[in-house]
Amino acid sequence: MTPRIASRVALLLATFAPAAGAQRADLAAVTDKVFAAWNSTHTPGCAVGIAQGGAVLLTRGYGMADLAGARPILPGTILESGSVAKQFTAAAVMLLVQDGKLKLDDDARTVLPELPMYGRTITFRNLLTHTSGLREWSNLVAWQGWPRGTRVHTQSDAFELITHQTALNYPVGDYYSYTNSGFLLLRTVVERVSGMSFTQFTTQRIFAPLGLTNTQWRDDFTRIVPGLSQAYARRADGWHLDMPGDNVIAAGGLLTTVGDWLAWNAHLTKKTLGAGVVDSLTRQMTLTSGQPIQYALGLMVMNYRGLREVAHSGSTAGYSTFLARYPERDDLSIAVMCNAAGANATAYTHAIVDAMVPGLPRAAAPDTIPANGAAIARLAGIYRDTRSNTVMVLDTANGQLRRDGGAAITALRDGGYRMGTARVRFTTDAAGAPVSLHVPTADRDTVVHTFMAASRWKPTAAELASIAGRYRNDEIGVTFTVSTAGDRLVISPRAGVADTMPATYRDAFGDSGETAWFVRDKQGRVAAMHFGSGRAWDFVSARLNEAPRR
Repeated sequence: MTPRIASRVALLLATFAPAAGAQRADLAAVTDKVFAAWNSTHTPGCAVGIAQGGAVLLTRGYGMADLAGARPILPGTILESGSVAKQFTAAAVMLLVQDGKLKLDDDARTVLPELPMYGRTITFRNLLTHTSGLREWSNLVAWQGWPRGTRVHTQSDAFELITHQTALNYPVGDYYSYTNSGFLLLRTVVERVSGMSFTQFTTQRIFAPLGLTNTQWRDDFTRIVPGLSQAYARRADGWHLDMPGDNVIAAGGLLTTVGDWLAWNAHLTKKTLGAGVVDSLTRQMTLTSGQPIQYALGLMVMNYRGLREVAHSGSTAGYSTFLARYPERDDLSIAVMCNAAGANATAYTHAIVDAMVPGLPRAAAPDTIPANGAAIARLAGIYRDTRSNTVMVLDTANGQLRRDGGAAITALRDGGYRMGTARVRFTTDAAGAPVSLHVPTADRDTVVHTFMAASRWKPTAAELASIAGRYRNDEIGVTFTVSTAGDRLVISPRAGVADTMPATYRDAFGDSGETAWFVRDKQGRVAAMHFGSGRAWDFVSARLNEAPRR
């Protein structure tokens, strides 16, 4: 650290130190503490960069970039972005808008005629803000039997799959539902409108002019990139490689350094690409209801302990990242990039903010009371998300109501309940039996979960046999084979691949991540199989009417 930077760090920490004579901590000591678990020669780790007022205060590495090669993570180590890349894709689109070649609120089909008509128009703004209703492409390839990492997916594969969907999660603009599909389509938009490849356009219009010399796209995952870290996931027998293995970019797939990210944030502050481009990136989207959401264009505008936070997180394979700006704190900028699956880059960033800006307000402790055991027991059961159709199981293990065996639900003095950090509300009928659970979102929306059953359904052999069979979905070109294993359902999209699901409520199977449920006709015969997940809400496959096999 140079004397000039060291003095600025000291000044910074003096500025934000508590008035009551607290000791001034060295910024490196702060990050040493935050990343202590990764400060090792036998684990992966993280790179961190901190800037403020236009000056870089610290860049530092912890842990190893390559466990086999004994190469440490340094400030200049290249890691992968995850979804932090979305703001760069959004900037590319906004440059085309600035050039007069696009309008954000135009029909995306003017450039992407392959998109079906879905009733309401999908605009370029909808693609940029996760309000298009498009299903998540990674769910679709998983339902084909090829989850990401099991084969090489390409842009053309993903594009064809996305544009082959005949239905959306919801009417365009009604909700926010995070999906990488929109940003994959935007890659093609940039290429078709600019007449250049996506990598050429972003290099010539963004990376090169801004001096982001260590930034490039993973458009060929087999290409050797000097200085690139490996990514890892921990298993029972130790660390294993966990690297992205496809060539799908624009929603993610940016290779870069914490230093380049700090430079990028500085250019956003200076509006180097133009005020129209930069200001648009932080203009939050509004739903058709008139409700604004946190998501803008590839960036989220949030609040952290009273500070306006312009940020985005990222996660892909074993990489975990977070890039944040705090404009009202002299443009404090923090970049964290980790190469270990499960590393909480967001929490590390916030821990640094807490150390640098002491005294930020904390939420008041909830006024909890001991729960009435009988009342709590009545709330236990299976609840169905009315949007994504996934299930939430509330149980009373150890005498406390818990969600899916994890987060506790506590009673509040005023009669409400708290689940994690959210205040939730149960509705009950006249007899006190649960009807629904209402859970707020970060966008001041509320998701309703309908009570389906007090306990898991225990299907008979005959009930399971009535569901077994083959189901066809032309949107992904798959015929599913459904069979049984004991009291569980086995769903196979192709030979050698199967998903075993426990029963939940009647004619439904799955867990909190994904649900399969079956719909019967007026005669009681199963007519269709539906899938629901957080990013693909209702995916329907029709049952094939076939003679029983002998």
